[in-house]
Amino acid sequence: MSARMTPTAVAADTISAQCSTLASCACDDLLRTHVDMMSRFGDNTKELWHDHLHQRLMELAAALTADDVALFTSRLAWSRAAMQARGLTTTDLDDSIGALRTAIQTTLPAEPAGAALEFIDQAAAAVDAGATSHLEPFLDPGIPTDKLALQYVNAVAAGNTANGMQMVVDAVNNGLTVQDAFLNVLLPAQREVGRLWHLNELSVAEEHLVSYTTQRVMVTLTNMAEKRPDNGLTAVAGAVAGNIHDIGIRAIAYMLELEGWRVIYLGSDVPQVELPEALDAFSADLLLLSVALTSQLDSTERSIERVKAECSRPVKVLVGGNGLAEHDNLWLEIGADGYATDAQSAIDTARALTRGT
Repeated sequence: MSARMTPTAVAADTISAQCSTLASCACDDLLRTHVDMMSRFGDNTKELWHDHLHQRLMELAAALTADDVALFTSRLAWSRAAMQARGLTTTDLDDSIGALRTAIQTTLPAEPAGAALEFIDQAAAAVDAGATSHLEPFLDPGIPTDKLALQYVNAVAAGNTANGMQMVVDAVNNGLTVQDAFLNVLLPAQREVGRLWHLNELSVAEEHLVSYTTQRVMVTLTNMAEKRPDNGLTAVAGAVAGNIHDIGIRAIAYMLELEGWRVIYLGSDVPQVELPEALDAFSADLLLLSVALTSQLDSTERSIERVKAECSRPVKVLVGGNGLAEHDNLWLEIGADGYATDAQSAIDTARALTRGT
């Protein structure tokens, strides 16, 4: 990705290198010109807005690297929807983007600044014209597994964790396969939790409760299932540096175990420098990396570069996650060998990548 020295690529590299400085400049300008924010947002106002601006800059850099303004548009739409759901004025978002424009214009050289400002303006115009962050309901209560997913979320979020877990276990005991429970109940339930949190219909505490309970259910179901014989293959799996959301990759790890793989699960926020040593230590055939946000693409690319350069044996790299979902060829541009759009395609692609190994 970074090798293409187009104006957008230069802008991406420049913003990535100066992200903290730009965020600080924009935050100082925002709070200086909108003094009411300190009283509205409380003692941590500066930290809150600095983090917000830093995240938007990382997302802007990722969109510039991919030369795809739609990536940044979707993140602005996401921010606007989150603010609206929490009763905040969306002019705060507009003001913060204005502060970003000022920081970029006054700090960066003319050419990269121009490319970045063009992306910002196009994305802001698209959001103003009605671009959305795809937060409409997607579960259909008329479909049995969707209904079970909704019932599970409602039970667990209300504090009835044992009942919620038992609903899923009972469904498996009554004929639902463990794989279907993962693919059609638990993972859709987590997607619904994310949607509800975004719309401020679930608190952070409730979101954490459901996510932790889902991890418990996955362990329970994996222990209930009959595993296929050892296939002689080893996969190392984890979420890339910066990604703390690991339910999806955790589910894939369990499903691979059921397929007969030896799976080394490294968890969330895996440092890129640790990957080659881990892959060599476990004689891995496959590395699976989860990418939640476009802002994690640079870290993912560097991780893959290290793996390709430093591992003593060839390892296939399979990537997936929301951070790659809005641009068809991002996985190729960051050097991966395969891309999965969902958990089932991850299993299928893992088989294909290691066929003959």
